[in-house]
Amino acid sequence: METERSSESDGSTASRRGFLRTAATGAAAAGVAVGATGTATAQEGTEMESSGPTFDGWLSDTSNYDGEVVDMTGQDSITVGVGGENLVFDPPAVRVDPGTTVTWEWQGGRHNVVGENRDFDSGEPASETGTTFEQTFEEEGVVKYLCEPHVGIMQGVVVVGDVELGGGEHGGGEHGGGKLVLTDSLLAIGVAIVLGVLSPILFAIHLSLNSDKFGGGNSGDNDLKRIDS
Repeated sequence: METERSSESDGSTASRRGFLRTAATGAAAAGVAVGATGTATAQEGTEMESSGPTFDGWLSDTSNYDGEVVDMTGQDSITVGVGGENLVFDPPAVRVDPGTTVTWEWQGGRHNVVGENRDFDSGEPASETGTTFEQTFEEEGVVKYLCEPHVGIMQGVVVVGDVELGGGEHGGGEHGGGKLVLTDSLLAIGVAIVLGVLSPILFAIHLSLNSDKFGGGNSGDNDLKRIDS
């Protein structure tokens, strides 16, 4: 007489191997997906770091502000366009020397120019093209201003003197100092740790739910069948 291991035992081993293969495949897929996400996140972080100063969001809804503070230093007077085809000040952000006179010139539309703290004011909104208003800035600092009829979307900034703007003196961009940008390697390490912790638990649950298939609850004697020779 001879003995052989039951088909149930073989099935149990095959099922375990199948489960592990499935888990490994899932982990690999998750790693690829998370890696792609990590790359996108890193790229987003780079884009954010390369943008210009936000002036506490003052220009966030200004359609023609791309992060550049136009350097107009070295001039006694400069001109900023008001309105026209779009509801904008053009350029929306400039840097000048102390003592420079800024002249706003109407290009079209009904507008005015008012300082954030109303320290200067062109008066009631005007519609005549060619209307001008001027203001001389003597002290260093960041001066914010707006158009009252279009507050929120038509706003501007005059940077007077050598004032630090976030990450750069001349509009070089605010850097995400202190921000953590998730990279591919950091995400991969995190995924590996999570899978390492969860895999034994998931496998135990898998075995428990499929104990009848794996011969669970049977004694070791039942794993052997006697076959008449």
